[in-house]
Amino acid sequence: MLVKAVHTIPPLGGDVPTWRDELRSLPRATTDGELRLLIGDFNATLDHHELRALVASGYRDAADTAGVGLDGTYRVWLRLPLRIAIDHVLVDRRAHVTDASVEPVPGSDHRALLTTLSLPAS
Repeated sequence: MLVKAVHTIPPLGGDVPTWRDELRSLPRATTDGELRLLIGDFNATLDHHELRALVASGYRDAADTAGVGLDGTYRVWLRLPLRIAIDHVLVDRRAHVTDASVEPVPGSDHRALLTTLSLPAS
C-alpha cells in the first residue's frame, strides 16, 4: 500500500503556479497495483479544479463520502464560522470509507480528520 503524506504550499500570490504543480504531481489512483492513500493538508477545497481532477482519477474524498466534507479543518482560531476543508484523506476506490469526523487538535490551527477505512484483502 502506498500512503503519501501531503502538504502543499498555500496558493497565495506568486505561489499559485507552484501549488498547482504540486497538486498535479501527486500520484493518480490506479485500478490495479498498489492501493493508494493520500493524506494531509492539500491547501485546497473540493472547489479547486486541481483537487477535483485528482479525485476524479479514482479516489474518494473520505470526509465527503462520510457526509462531513463541509466540516472545516482550517482556521480554528477564528471566532467566526469561516472554517474551510483543506485537509483531506483521499482513498483509492478499492477501499471503503466507513466513518469520518473532524476533531479539534489542541494548539493547532487545523482540526484533525479522523477516518475509518475498510481495506481490501491483499
